[in-house]
Amino acid sequence: MNSNRGQYNDSPLYNMKTKRGGRKKPAPAPRSQEQEQGWAQSPQESEPQGIKRHVFLSLVLSFLLPLLFLASLIVPSNELRWAFLAVTALSVLSMWILGAFVRSARNTLTVIYIALSVVIGLALFINQQSPEALRAIATRNPPSAVQQDQQALMNAMATEAPEPTTDPSSLIPEAQKRLKGFFDAWGKNQIQEILKYCSPAWINATPAHTNVLFQSLSGNIPLDFEVENDNGSDANANRVITVKAYFQDGAETKAYRLNVRMVKTNDVWYVDPNSLDLVPVNEAAEQKASISNNMVINTTIAPEVTKDPNEPQIVVYYNKEGKGKYYHTDKHCPAVASQWWPLTEFSFDLINSREFKNLLPCQKCGAPPRPSVGQ
Repeated sequence: MNSNRGQYNDSPLYNMKTKRGGRKKPAPAPRSQEQEQGWAQSPQESEPQGIKRHVFLSLVLSFLLPLLFLASLIVPSNELRWAFLAVTALSVLSMWILGAFVRSARNTLTVIYIALSVVIGLALFINQQSPEALRAIATRNPPSAVQQDQQALMNAMATEAPEPTTDPSSLIPEAQKRLKGFFDAWGKNQIQEILKYCSPAWINATPAHTNVLFQSLSGNIPLDFEVENDNGSDANANRVITVKAYFQDGAETKAYRLNVRMVKTNDVWYVDPNSLDLVPVNEAAEQKASISNNMVINTTIAPEVTKDPNEPQIVVYYNKEGKGKYYHTDKHCPAVASQWWPLTEFSFDLINSREFKNLLPCQKCGAPPRPSVGQ
């Protein structure tokens, strides 16, 4: 047996089984360093090449639309904002239809541009509520007659002043204004200020006029004064104004009457200090004489007239709480602020009474002029 082993090994069928099962396996392909370290993506995970085929769409989404968004926020133009919304909608729709970019990029871009579109939509809504837009709507839809009346009334209440713009002081003659300045300075015992109202002719003709004025006026300081009569006009060069002034005499106040001579020099009125003679006034006797005269007038000259009860009585109104200076024919006169409406009424027959003698007629509502005392 052992002698035949070498012969068997040399036979043609020896190792046939080994040769059949011993085929060589193909050598594996060489792996790169990225594949060995796990960095390389699988074929399914690799980025598609679609972005290269949609360069224009990429430029629109990356550059054009962001610039258009910023311009829409800065420039208040509705046309520009509508253009942004239209281009955004068209670009996002095209991105999904063409399958551009990877899915995650498409989702991110879609969310971003939806948010930007919401911002632009809010800007459009706010711009529609602006005054310009409201005026445009009002122009297309004119208000009704009732709305126009209400708007006119509101405008009149907002623009009109509480009282007429006529300044009562403008009705005072210039000579009386200058006389008031003289008495104000006299009441403060300011000699240099008093000299500004004294006649230049008297100043030039009186040596040491400051001392003379001080000696004649400093002993009597007026507390108040009132003009009783003015028998001249601004057209005259001289006039006499009768004044009742009140002076402090110890513990009591006494009244004096002055016939002040006013002189016009270079169109300016001045006081002649030589006319400042104080004449005592007995107010009690004058008041008693006035009452007697009124009784005689009422009984002999002007007997009481019986009025027809059917004759309509004129009623006027005044601002009692606000201490108004005017009387009106409308208790809701627009010349008076609405907070004082309705005004307090009284009979026009009492217009010359002590309570209403200082009221002036309102020019806004056409109040009747004050009648003279003899009427």
